Amino acid sequence: MTINIIAALTFHQKIVEEDALEYSHRQLYISEELDSPSLRAESYLNLAKAHLRLGELERQVDFQQALNFARHSLYNKCELCATAGHVHLTVGSVYLELAGFNKALDSFQQAHRIALALRDTALELQVYVGLSELFSRLQDAEKSARYASKAYDLSRSLQLNDLNSRHHRAALLQMASALRKQGELGDAHDYCSEATRLALICGDQASYARSIRIMGDIYRNKSDINKAFRQYEAAMGSAAAMGDRVIQMESMDGAARCLEALRIQHKICNCRPLEFNTRLLEVAKSIGAKLLMRAVGLRLSGIYHSLGDENNKLHHEQLALKIQNDLALNCAACRSPYGLEDDSLEALSCSHILHARCAYELVRRNKKKKCPCPECDRTSSRLYLNCNDYNSMQYSPVQLSICSSDSHGTSHQATSSV
Repeated sequence: MTINIIAALTFHQKIVEEDALEYSHRQLYISEELDSPSLRAESYLNLAKAHLRLGELERQVDFQQALNFARHSLYNKCELCATAGHVHLTVGSVYLELAGFNKALDSFQQAHRIALALRDTALELQVYVGLSELFSRLQDAEKSARYASKAYDLSRSLQLNDLNSRHHRAALLQMASALRKQGELGDAHDYCSEATRLALICGDQASYARSIRIMGDIYRNKSDINKAFRQYEAAMGSAAAMGDRVIQMESMDGAARCLEALRIQHKICNCRPLEFNTRLLEVAKSIGAKLLMRAVGLRLSGIYHSLGDENNKLHHEQLALKIQNDLALNCAACRSPYGLEDDSLEALSCSHILHARCAYELVRRNKKKKCPCPECDRTSSRLYLNCNDYNSMQYSPVQLSICSSDSHGTSHQATSSV
């Protein structure tokens, strides 16, 4: 259907998101006229994607609309089809932005199952990018890097047949972000530079803005605060031009971290960090980015403490603690928090997340039978993320120079069951 092609192309050619909604509604009207469940499912998927994008651009309510349209899409489509796979991927992306990590993981699991059944390489790649981002936000740098590497391997496969595709750029950026968190700053810089180059060639403004934001993170990790801040300023400008509040928010957070470093070193006073973090908190609230709201709240608490304002210090501390409790990021086994500092995580097939040490102890105690989830009591014969020995996991990034000379190679041997 021509209208379906237009609706799909809207997302890739950066036509205004309101136009995407209009085409998707037209497609839905046609599907009702034709009484076509397949076309109706695609219409609802396109509406869900449009509202996901609008939620990133403007307001949290669109995330809820995206979930509603995604559910409607599933009502009209078979369980194992490409449309259903992309619906689950979209739902996972929405829950990721709303910090619903268990629900996001469950949706990514379902999308991954469909991708494997259909041998849909592009869908599988996007699932790995989503999983990498999920574990990056939960401070598991090793798993984030592993899934980013799997996505990057797929982006270079013969099946996608386009090293300049948006999937390849997404995988490059995810590799750069994951390697940066592991401290591999040289490799991260190379991946990020390549993504920036390809984004400029293609006119991909969103990837370009994200790439210079990630480059800011890399410079910040190198303690080059001036270069980092300039990168964040450029990313904020690009994001503002597009109206992309998520990239703008992430860039503002990077700039706020730079200001915090300068404040702690007594190179600037508390005024600018206070003003900047207050604005950032408003943006994070408008999007519903709870993890960032918690982090900014703790920063503001520290600033108010330096100013001797104990009332505001306590206020922001309490808000941060409330958000932490609302997120319920507690290990299903030991009930202690996860995702607040660097750690290794695992998950059971029911999507409940545990510390890796707790998960392997659970498996060790139940060697001869299926292990029950401590959270929901559902039995599972294996860990979802990794069945191998906890101490045997290895990872090494592939160099871009090798990739360019051999675009069909594989960067590492994946050990995950996903």
